[in-house]
Amino acid sequence: MNGKARFVGALLGALCLTTLHAQAAEPDAAAKADAAKRFDRGLSLFDEGDNAGALAEFKQVYSTMPNPAVLYNIGLVYAAMFRPVDAVDALKQVVNEPALSPAQHERAQNTLTDQEARIGRLSITTVPAGAHISVDNVDVATTPLSAPLRVAAGSHVVGAVAEGYALARKEVVVAGNADASLDFALLRAEATRDANLTVRSRISAAEVFVNGKSAGKTPLASSVSVPPGHVNVELRRPGYTTAKQQVDMDEGATSDVTLDLSIDSKALATEGVFFALDVGRKDADLYVDQEHIGPYKAPIRLPKGPHRVRVEAAGFMPLERDVTLAFGTNNVLTDKLEPTPETRAAHDANVSLHRTWGWIGIGAGALIAGGGAAFLGINSSSKSDARKELATANAAAADRRTPPNCNLLGVIDDPSIPTQSQDTCNAYVADKQSAYDSAKNKDIIGFVGIGVGAAAIVTGVVVLLTGPGPDEYGALDPEKSRRSRFALTGGPGNFGAALSGSF
Repeated sequence: MNGKARFVGALLGALCLTTLHAQAAEPDAAAKADAAKRFDRGLSLFDEGDNAGALAEFKQVYSTMPNPAVLYNIGLVYAAMFRPVDAVDALKQVVNEPALSPAQHERAQNTLTDQEARIGRLSITTVPAGAHISVDNVDVATTPLSAPLRVAAGSHVVGAVAEGYALARKEVVVAGNADASLDFALLRAEATRDANLTVRSRISAAEVFVNGKSAGKTPLASSVSVPPGHVNVELRRPGYTTAKQQVDMDEGATSDVTLDLSIDSKALATEGVFFALDVGRKDADLYVDQEHIGPYKAPIRLPKGPHRVRVEAAGFMPLERDVTLAFGTNNVLTDKLEPTPETRAAHDANVSLHRTWGWIGIGAGALIAGGGAAFLGINSSSKSDARKELATANAAAADRRTPPNCNLLGVIDDPSIPTQSQDTCNAYVADKQSAYDSAKNKDIIGFVGIGVGAAAIVTGVVVLLTGPGPDEYGALDPEKSRRSRFALTGGPGNFGAALSGSF
């Protein structure tokens, strides 16, 4: 999107915020500064693909400055996180809000329509009534339900438990804009209390099976309730070897299990994709899902899906990103490593040194070359005079009145001027020749000065051109760098420009 479109979007957002500020209680300066800083942080996280972090910052801004423009951006982030229920709840509150720009209205309506199509309706009944219902290990309701539950289209694990009854779980697949139903006939629990098992793994999006039943995908939102005794835990993800562990759990006990999957090299042929780095350093060390891969040399093959990537290089801040690898896409991490303050200071000192000596060389070379040229100019006058005197002497030596005499002054018809001997004439001519040769030899000094000056100038230019660039590591102040750009129109970036303008 071009800069003009971004500027218009930002201006509309700013006007929207100005109106809202006039209607609501004006936050104090500290609250405004904190909201601006948090939103800028949220914008940075959103640009980096960290939607969860961006959402947390935007929601904090909304708690300080509640207005439709903030809620509009929260709805868009929910949509990017594939949370259609939350996205619809947020966008429905702002889709008809007059404070939004026409472009924002259009995007809100289009996103709302798209997200509504991704929501299914799940009806649940239990015997007995009064059971607590959880979806993907998150408590959501108590039966009887006043209306079907709205859930994102896809597969879900639904649990139901009531006092005095054992926990029951069922897996259900709900299509978008469709209805599904589950019925639970709960069994009375024995006089034992369930144990609670927490399953952890450094590998995300791996499906957890407890006693053969799916309990969700890593990272699990909460612990899993299990009956006392032997508990079999299994972790699966395409592209990895399956990990299993058995845990003995006492009644009411709590326990943690950590399972780490290993990449299955054979499965990579069908489940793997290539991943590459473009972080501006050739000596970068690569970590994937907390495992040290080693110095990055060339693209590597990893299982498709989400990964946590960490890049380290001496003299630079570590770079951590969540990436999702997929078939048919350009799986390249292009973020640049940020130098440490020490590295940046050394770089700036090196830039200053090259600039200083480069200009010193150019300036000194110009002075020396100029001095040489000036010397040539001055010496040319002396050389011209010496050449004239030599010509006169030669002419006089050639004018012989009474051989072997000569008229040194070259005056033939004046009898009062004596003539000289041939030896005297020759000595006179030789003296003038020597004076002329000496004047010519002094030109060497000027030419040497010009040559030395030119060499110094060339050396200075080479030092300037071969030195490090002042912008090699980007802007020194990331805040200033971010202020000079606008993000997506109608999205969190667009609102961000408007928000920063309103504080």
